[in-house]
Amino acid sequence: MPALGDFTRRYPSISLTVLTGNDNVNLQRAGIDLAIYFDDAPSAQLTHHFLMDEEILPVCSPEYAQRHALTNTVINLCHCTLLHDRQAWSNDSGTDEWHSWAQHYAVNLPTSSGIGFDRSDLAVIAAMNHIGVAMGRKRLVQKRLASGELVAPFGDMTVKCHQHYYITTLPGRQWPKIEAFITWLREQVCQSCQYQ
Repeated sequence: MPALGDFTRRYPSISLTVLTGNDNVNLQRAGIDLAIYFDDAPSAQLTHHFLMDEEILPVCSPEYAQRHALTNTVINLCHCTLLHDRQAWSNDSGTDEWHSWAQHYAVNLPTSSGIGFDRSDLAVIAAMNHIGVAMGRKRLVQKRLASGELVAPFGDMTVKCHQHYYITTLPGRQWPKIEAFITWLREQVCQSCQYQ
């Protein structure tokens, strides 16, 4: 979100309206030029542009990691509050991220317990506020990890997601303002990849 200022400086004649939510949007009915999704099944009726892949990993505040002796001790997760993005993608059961991570690393966790949120950023904010351990999307939490607001207590124990970020537009809409935003957004992704 902070980078949007760069877009408005570079393209002052393009007006932006940002809407957030988890539901798929009817672009034509809503009068929306494009949507950004994290999912595994782009709609066949829309044009979609790949944006980036993603990995997930457990994140929490440094204080929470210390209080629960989490540093490199995965077994202690059993005594923690798991923070869930209950709508991570369209067919998510509400605990799929934690379940797939635990299964990948053969960790026996009560993945159905914890606190659920309807957006991943809210789970991450709860983690920053010492409420529990969130399943962070690596690309979205990398700056908070670098600043020390969050820690990945088990190092780089990531799982590659089957889902990815993509941009959807209505077929045939290759308007200059849409192309400018897609190009700019891809530049932002490339720049963020350089700092990983």
